[in-house]
Amino acid sequence: MRTESLRVYRGGAGLTSLVGRATGLDAAASARFSVLGDKFVDVFVTTPFECVASRRVEAVASRDGAVVAASDLLEALNSNSAEVGTPRDPNWPGALPPKSGFVERDTIPVGGVRQLADEGRALARQFSGPLGPPSSLLNQTVVTADADSADPVEIPMRMIFTCTALGLIPGFAAPVEVPRHLRVATAGRWVRVDAPFGSVYRSTSLGLFA
Repeated sequence: MRTESLRVYRGGAGLTSLVGRATGLDAAASARFSVLGDKFVDVFVTTPFECVASRRVEAVASRDGAVVAASDLLEALNSNSAEVGTPRDPNWPGALPPKSGFVERDTIPVGGVRQLADEGRALARQFSGPLGPPSSLLNQTVVTADADSADPVEIPMRMIFTCTALGLIPGFAAPVEVPRHLRVATAGRWVRVDAPFGSVYRSTSLGLFA
């Protein structure tokens, strides 16, 4: 049976952290590779919150779009192995966000980031069960980016909660050179929130991958 591979040259520690947290949220989480040129791969993971998250690494993947079990990928990363398990393409719920075409719309400054992160952590403590916070709370808009434009971008708590649950927002103890802001970008139906340690994507259509 075919085995997928991901040979990571730089960024392995951060990817291991992301995939470890993703499997902690959902033991059946999937990971998918999006190849960018000859040197970089965006590794996406599923979450229980109608969002996907990604981290970019300098790496070579067996093929663009390959899907593996996140648990298999985590085991490979921890053992410094390039073999990351058998293909599980049918497990991925749909298409990935586009590789290009995102337009930056706004930046959320440090104060807002910390407040939102605190709210996300408070939700995590309050709703620590496997299903997490109820949809009514996750769907609440917590910030409106590019608010003065004709097409403002509403950021729901589920995106911030995903950032905090996956450890993408730095805490107070993070080195001073780590950015303390989030960047908001859009491309069609997709909204992307770039945090210092990864990105979170959500579709504004009826379904996450519709």
